[in-house]
Amino acid sequence: MNPKDQTLRNLQRERNERGQDFQDEIRRSWAYVPNCWRMRIKDGGGGTRPGDEIVLLEPANILAEHKRTEGRKFEFGFLRPDQVNGLLDFDRAVSRNLGLVFVSFHNPKQQLDDAYAFRLATGIRYMQRQEVAYIHLDDFRRGALPCCQLPRLDTAKPTYDLRGLVEKCRSL
Repeated sequence: MNPKDQTLRNLQRERNERGQDFQDEIRRSWAYVPNCWRMRIKDGGGGTRPGDEIVLLEPANILAEHKRTEGRKFEFGFLRPDQVNGLLDFDRAVSRNLGLVFVSFHNPKQQLDDAYAFRLATGIRYMQRQEVAYIHLDDFRRGALPCCQLPRLDTAKPTYDLRGLVEKCRSL
């Protein structure tokens, strides 16, 4: 393999590992939420899964897709078409369903570690109004669209406090 291909392969592996770390952090976090049932959706070989996990809570059912970026923008292109369709279809199926994107802005070199959850349908409308295909971290921070910040919990392994998300589910 030539050096350029090896470099690209290594970058992709690093991205996959960052994403897997975030999925693991969210998975551990649900353990701190009472009356919660979750199931990971197994990766399909052809990229046909609608999200990373399904979570059943008293106030809502959530289909979640987890994304981690080193940058300061969540780009619409981070989602595959099957994920977009799955989240939107799930959101429309029953009034208590929410198709949520969990996004982590994580770059230790820049001391960046913020995470948010937002409803994909709301995010798409926001991007259309702004005539862009991304949502900047500052937009999340200033509440430019309905979202829920996910604060870190002080635990042995990295986790988030998702209780605020559960309380805020209906307003997303």
